[in-house]
Amino acid sequence: MKISVNKEIFLKSWGLAERGAGASGAMNIYSTVRMRADMDEVELQATDIRTSVICKAGGVTVIEPGEAVIPIKGVSDLFKKAGASDFMIQIDGGQAVMTSGKSRYKFATYPTGDFPKLPASSGAGFFCSMPVSALISAIEKGTLCASSGDEYPQYLSSAYFEMAQGVLNIVSTDKRRLALCKAEVTEGSESDPMLLPMKGLKELQRVLGMIDSGQEMKISCDDAQAYFIAEGVELAVRKVETKFPAYAKILPTSHKTSADIDKSSLISAIERVDVVVRDYNKTVLVNLDLNGECTLSGIAQEFGEAVEHIQCNVEGEPVFIGFNTRFFYDAVKALDGPMARLVFNGSEGHMVVRLANSDNFLCLVAPVELSKEEMEARDISDGGVDVL
Repeated sequence: MKISVNKEIFLKSWGLAERGAGASGAMNIYSTVRMRADMDEVELQATDIRTSVICKAGGVTVIEPGEAVIPIKGVSDLFKKAGASDFMIQIDGGQAVMTSGKSRYKFATYPTGDFPKLPASSGAGFFCSMPVSALISAIEKGTLCASSGDEYPQYLSSAYFEMAQGVLNIVSTDKRRLALCKAEVTEGSESDPMLLPMKGLKELQRVLGMIDSGQEMKISCDDAQAYFIAEGVELAVRKVETKFPAYAKILPTSHKTSADIDKSSLISAIERVDVVVRDYNKTVLVNLDLNGECTLSGIAQEFGEAVEHIQCNVEGEPVFIGFNTRFFYDAVKALDGPMARLVFNGSEGHMVVRLANSDNFLCLVAPVELSKEEMEARDISDGGVDVL
């Protein structure tokens, strides 16, 4: 195989493939990129077992077709730091020679037969399609409440993708809270829902960030994989084989209290209360009265206390309740409008955080178990109840 490479253009597609591989510091078949070149195009493939990427390489002129498995460690830096704007790569018998201007480098490649066979979307069923920008936003919001590690049960570190009435629902939970994002799609199919691991979705987010946001992304799936396909790139994510809880059953259908509050003011107040309680009980207390005021407070034994007053529009019954400061902050921060709406079913129920004028995103947060008397006695527990 012999190719001529335009460095600037090629590195964009090489970066996509490199991100789909395993740890770049390792020296094994999963930290490589498979390059397949014919006279019409060059294809790059990479995998870390859980996910795989197939993309077309830009900026490459094929002089002699062929195939090679190229290690990322070291070689990737050679590509990125090449002194000339164009370089040549020639591979023969497992040895590669890279020529950049007057500089010359040699490196070994892996046997092509060692590279694993990657899943392909050719036989997969259609799930939906939507712009890349819309998918990025939906994944960011819908995965808000997923655990970051390898949690058990597995659905805690996964996100649920469901097509319902022409809308893509992405749902996640860590038992203490639940996020639901509803995203409009260009086209959708009433397919079976699928559960995807957060590690794969994090990789998908990185890949999406390198693609033109105006492109259309097609999502398809088979029994084992979900495929995200845009022009020149295909990412496969292995599905999680477990059931997701029946989340719709816990979504509130009515409420006793609602409050519309300026989002930026609420975020700032939570941050200031968190300064006091972050190393103690991590609890922010919410007191809504019917005089149009929301009071946020926090008490830390042997340290001090914080009290914040925010003007708001309150409807319904007064509420006095406590929440984990980070959970509250994350939910409000995820809103992409100026006004937050907080919805309650009493002082022991869950809080729903959403926009005041839209139901396309909501976050359900479980309260911290404490009483007003306990709080007044500065006996605050950081225990809590589960959403699910």
